[in-house]
This record gives sequence, C-alpha cells and structure tokens, in this order.
Amino acid sequence: MSAHDDLMAVDTRRALGQAIGLSAFVWGYPLVESVRTCALQTMAEHQGQASWHAPIDRIHHRTSVSTDRDRDVVTPANDLLYTTGWFNLANGPRLLRVPASAAHGRRYFVLALYDAWTNNFENPGLGASPPDGELVALVGPGTPPDVALPAGARVVRSPTNLVWLIARIVVGDAADQPAALALQQDIRLELPPGTDTGQAPASVLGWQGAPEDTVAALQQRAQDLEAIAGAFFTNLCRALADQPAPAADAGLQEWCARARIVPGAAFDWARLDASTRAGLCQGLREGVALMLQASHSQVSRPWAASYALGLYGSAYMVRALTAYKGLGALQTREAVYAMGDFDGQRQPLDGRQTYLMRFEAGDLPPVQAFWSLTLYDADRFLFGNAIGRHSIGDRTPGLQPDPDGGLTLRVSHAAPADTSNWLPAPAGPFYVILRMYLPREEVRSWRIPPLMPLTPLASTTAG
Repeated sequence: MSAHDDLMAVDTRRALGQAIGLSAFVWGYPLVESVRTCALQTMAEHQGQASWHAPIDRIHHRTSVSTDRDRDVVTPANDLLYTTGWFNLANGPRLLRVPASAAHGRRYFVLALYDAWTNNFENPGLGASPPDGELVALVGPGTPPDVALPAGARVVRSPTNLVWLIARIVVGDAADQPAALALQQDIRLELPPGTDTGQAPASVLGWQGAPEDTVAALQQRAQDLEAIAGAFFTNLCRALADQPAPAADAGLQEWCARARIVPGAAFDWARLDASTRAGLCQGLREGVALMLQASHSQVSRPWAASYALGLYGSAYMVRALTAYKGLGALQTREAVYAMGDFDGQRQPLDGRQTYLMRFEAGDLPPVQAFWSLTLYDADRFLFGNAIGRHSIGDRTPGLQPDPDGGLTLRVSHAAPADTSNWLPAPAGPFYVILRMYLPREEVRSWRIPPLMPLTPLASTTAG
C-alpha cells in the first residue's frame, strides 16, 4: 500500500468514527445517564453526592421537597414529595403496593416507572389505578410467563431489567405535609416469596469515570476529551450488554458496531486504533454541541411544549434532550411540560430583568390535578434564594389574584415590595418549566402566557 493509500485509510477510519460518535452519543446518552444515576443513587461510594439514595431493590422516601441543595437529578419539581428506587429485575420480580387514593382524599400521586432507556412505560397512581389501590408485579423482559406471583397482582412487564421508580406526591405547606407523608408511607416495595435482593447490573457496579454527566464533564474539562469519550463509550457498551437496545434500533446498533461500539463488558477503549478513537472523540464533542444547541428554542419562542414525552420510539434527539434537561419526564397523559427560555419579546430570560406572567380570568392552566411554574438556574438546578421559593402555582399559600379575577406572577432577581406572587431568579440567565399534571385535552390548544419584561434590559443595567 502506498503512503497516499495508507493516509486515505487512516482518514476514512477517523471520518467513520466521527460520524458514529455523534449518532452513538445522541442515541446512547439517555441509557448512559440511567446507569450513571443508578450508580450515584445506589452505590456506597457515590451516595455522599446523592440526596436520593438506597441500595438496589430498595425504595427511599424523601420526606421533604427538593431545594437548591439537591444536585444529583436535574430539574426536580419543588411541590412534590418523591419516593425513588432502582430495581434489577434480573434478580426476580418485584411487587409494588399502590396506595388507595380513596383513603387519602384523592390527593395526586403517581408511581412512575422508567426503563433503562428512560421510557415511562407505566404510571400506577391516581390517574390509572383503582380507588382502593392495587398490587403491581414488575417482571423483566426475560421472566417466564408462568412465574409464581401473588393472586390478584397486576403484572407489568418492563422492557429492560433495570427499572427506576420515581413516585411523586403533591404537597402544600407545612399543615398539608402530614397527610402527604401518610400517603407516601403506603407506597411499599415487596419481594415475592422465595426471592431476595441482589446486585445492581454489572454496568452500574463497574461505572467508569466521574460522577457528573458527560455534558458537564466536557464543559468543565474540555482538555480531557479523550478520557471523557473513553468513559462514555465504555459505559455505553457495558450498559448495552445489560440492557439491550429495542429491536427497532437494530440498524443503529449495527452502524455503531462499525467503530466497535458493541454490547460487551469487555469493551476496551485503549484497544481501538488511534484514528477511530480520534473520530469518536470528535463525534462525541459534536453530538454534545448539537444537543446543547437543540436544548434552546431555535426560533426564540417564549414556550416550547412537547406532547410526545415519556415514550420516545425513534425520536432520539427528543429523548436525549429530555434526559439532559429533565431526566425522568412523565408521559403526556400524566403531565405536560412547557419549557421557557425566552420572554414575550423573544429575548433570553435574564433575572436582571423583571417579568410579569399574566393569566386572564378563567384562563388558568387546564388541569385535573395541579400546575406549577418552577425556575432553574443556568446549571439546571434550583436557584437558592432568601425566601426559599423555587416554584409558584395554584397551591402556593397566599397567592393574590388580580382585581378582575386573573392572576399575575412576577419573576425577577430584585425582590418586590409584595412577595406574594414573586418567583425569585438569579441575577443572570435562567429558564422555567410550567408543569401541568393530569392535563385536560384542551391543553394542546391552550396558549401559555409569555413572561413579559417590564422594561428593556439595557435600561435596567445602564449607568
């Protein structure tokens, strides 16, 4: 082979690795995030960095709402109590006791179940379970159909052996908390007779790299691209061995295999040739940049609402974006999320400005359960503030309606004289999420009021 032919071969391998690296990142990022989060929340060496933690096949009741101090899951809601747990159904079926909503005043709650690819495949709770509760038997994709289970249990088959439970219970002020906690205590995990807890999947036990996600690692340590890419692709290959891709993704998996990105615990980044590694590194960098660009509305719309979250099919970028900005999103029939990055004048939201969000009389969010507006700092976590308020909504104590029956919310860094309807913001970029639980059908055509700036930002910062 001539020197020219040899150079062309090297360039081809790098180009192929670059193309595969980009697509493998967008496709595999949610799976890797699931494994990372599971390791963070279940493994002893990471639990000091996680506020939601319990060993595998156990559940953890959080008895207080999320605050800015919670840093292990991005974009948490602030008006919910959470119960979480990771189950490895390769250890055997797991039984979930779903509370009786009738015994708890029809309080909103949901026991959301997610597979390893972040699909919200089942939602026992107020909207889907009988009023007197139920027993759900969770079985894995390989569990025999004749496995012994308690009589009367509703069998739910997970697409993957790794399952994440995120139970949500609406809670109001301190006076409301005891009733919410009573419902939470009725959420129980049980093991069928003859089974016991076991180990986490091998990809969780062998998690590679730092505890932060790939995007944050690359933003903070861009000079370590080789190590970050090596850890990502190692974790992806190991996770694919534990939690196989859906059959519909066979073509993508075959494409990734051309750069040796294949399911297997024995994947060794260092054994890939230098050109392929360089291409995969570049592809990962471009995949991250593409996702970050797509994470903001490209047309500067005040609101971007999706009605196809929770179950993604082949919408790989939507799934990746959701894992990045809101890991653990619910199906649309359970909740609708509207994300706001821009104001009503199509300018990026900035807390140095003061914004008003006005709901006309009789035109509040169309929900059967409740709604709330939550604010996040640029790092995707809740913003710490003097009054400890991270969200505002129909259950906020002391909320003051307008004289005509409408409702105006105020969002700013500077505190107003009357803080009843105020949502504090950082003195810089931020974004908001409007959550609507058990939405009515008309939510698809309902117009969300924009955040309108009181004055141009330039005039508020001049001088």
